[in-house]
Amino acid sequence: MKNKKWLALLVLVVIVVIVGLVVFFVTREGKPFEGKKVVVVTQVGPSIAGPVEMYAPEWEKETGGKVELVQLPWDELFQKTVTALSTGSGEYDMLIFPAPWSGDYMAPGYLEPIPQKILDKVDMEDVIPLYRERIITWGNTVYALPYDGDSHMLYYRKDLINNPEYAAEFEEKYGYPLAEPKTWKEYYDIAEFFNGKEVETAGVKAPIYGVMEAQKRNTQAFYIYFSHAAGYGKVPGNPCFFFSCEDMTPQINNPGWVKALEDFIRSAKLGPPEQINWDVADTRKYFPTGMSVFNIDWGDVGTISIDESVSKIKGQVGFAPLPGGDQYWDYEKGEWVTPEGGVNMAPFIAFGGWIIGVAADSDVKEAALDFAAFMARPELVKKLAVTGGTGINPARFSQFEAVDLWVGAGFDEESARDYLDAILTGINHPNAVLDLRITGTAEYQQALDVELNRALLGEISAQEALDNAARAWEEITDRLGRENQLAQYRASVGSWTGE
Repeated sequence: MKNKKWLALLVLVVIVVIVGLVVFFVTREGKPFEGKKVVVVTQVGPSIAGPVEMYAPEWEKETGGKVELVQLPWDELFQKTVTALSTGSGEYDMLIFPAPWSGDYMAPGYLEPIPQKILDKVDMEDVIPLYRERIITWGNTVYALPYDGDSHMLYYRKDLINNPEYAAEFEEKYGYPLAEPKTWKEYYDIAEFFNGKEVETAGVKAPIYGVMEAQKRNTQAFYIYFSHAAGYGKVPGNPCFFFSCEDMTPQINNPGWVKALEDFIRSAKLGPPEQINWDVADTRKYFPTGMSVFNIDWGDVGTISIDESVSKIKGQVGFAPLPGGDQYWDYEKGEWVTPEGGVNMAPFIAFGGWIIGVAADSDVKEAALDFAAFMARPELVKKLAVTGGTGINPARFSQFEAVDLWVGAGFDEESARDYLDAILTGINHPNAVLDLRITGTAEYQQALDVELNRALLGEISAQEALDNAARAWEEITDRLGRENQLAQYRASVGSWTGE
């Protein structure tokens, strides 16, 4: 009996030793996800998907896991991913997706809540409050990790706008000084002034266009339009912009929005003829060659403009918040209002960034969460933000504070500060416009996109296009449930003021 006890004890000791050795070697080798494959889905191309391709091998080497990257065209990404999630197919484990689709992904519980241990890995206190508190959450639950911080800004040829000869000629014609535009009226005056004018770029004189704005259907042209609309349609002190928060009535066909679309149509005539078929990948290719005075885009153009392999205007680009309206339409009062100071500044937080979520039906959640944290870690996104073409823009305090990081990437110090200040001014502005992020967002956007394209092609007027879109929005709202949509919209806009 005694021998049996000793034998049992010995067996137990052996088991403990073996388990300990296993743990030791796993820890030593760092292979906790050996044999686990994480399927990641995002948009096709070097932007956003590129960093995953570049850095996945590092995570694979460290953890033993494997990453399979699925890249889908923009016009397929939402439908294919939401179908997979809603059917519980388990097709994708990790998703890098636009924040506006949160209502379709987070609200139904398709994404796994992010555990605190994962949040701790990515230093959430370093994340700008807008992105930390609004963009990656639904209700009081965090469903995604911050990856990219997005908002629109203005880029301009400062070598032209600061030119004394052009300044004298402009003031004589328009009656006020040539300078960085503060209103959309000034923007179009300047664009009109330079459109077709022969100017020098990299030692060569050639005609230049006034603007460069992505306007291609089935891409993201509606975001450029929203940036125009914000200055004319955002009522200061009222966070509701796309819909009335009283009854979910669309505001997209009110006079402010119509004025913005008339401007957007004007942009088509002050830019390259091909612009109607250009998305942001195209405008990012051509603006750095010096082809236009203005460009509206996300922060990506800043880093592209300093890349001497593609840019002919390095050091000659100015950075600014979006212009505002010289008037805005108060939809509750039903009247145009002239703002104090003459400018209704309303920066559009376009898109809100690409964020990283893990599918609730994934059978490799731990591995997927670990890879998500790996891609969202501060030291990596800081590096990606200063690298042109990655699609990653700053969303962390540390990215804005480290001016030397941007100087090291190729900015001069003045340009680096101007670039970062322009972004911060937009995302911290008390009248900033948050992007739509409710159930059906992609459907609302698509319905509007169709009508914008018809207006840009001259098939129908701006008012007709937006009336059509508003009717479509009403139908979508009624089909999805007006009360539910209203509750979501009210919750999504909250009372955030950038503080």
